[in-house]
Amino acid sequence: MWCIKNFDEISSHDFFHIARLRIDTFIVEQQRVCSELDDWDLQAKHVYYQRDGQILAYARMFLAGEHFTFSRFVTHLSVRGTGLGDQLVNLILHYARNHYAEYPVKIEAYRQVLKFYQRHNFQIQGAPYITDGIPYVEMLYQPQNKQANTD
Repeated sequence: MWCIKNFDEISSHDFFHIARLRIDTFIVEQQRVCSELDDWDLQAKHVYYQRDGQILAYARMFLAGEHFTFSRFVTHLSVRGTGLGDQLVNLILHYARNHYAEYPVKIEAYRQVLKFYQRHNFQIQGAPYITDGIPYVEMLYQPQNKQANTD
């Protein structure tokens, strides 16, 4: 079941499982040394897929100045490659169109997943950079009907 909730609407049980998924992925699996929880968690909308009490996909989304963004995009190791990540990004983009259509959608993408986001019409913006020892690149969502003509 998909859920979209403000921080104060998430049960402590669900937030525990969200935090565990994020920490298991971003700290343990990727071997990053950084603070996983931050103030954006308090302000963001949290979108996640839950089945049998387990969080299998998650991201947080929010307005960041002049653009809409999402971060901490993650799927559980057991469901990677099943299309759940595609469903999550489509849900986020649908939410952005319905609630923040006047803002561009811009993300900081982990370089290893650029092709995933490019399949969803995100275009690379600028040069790669390193944050917390991880290579990232900014990407901008280009809806198909608004993509520049490159012919």
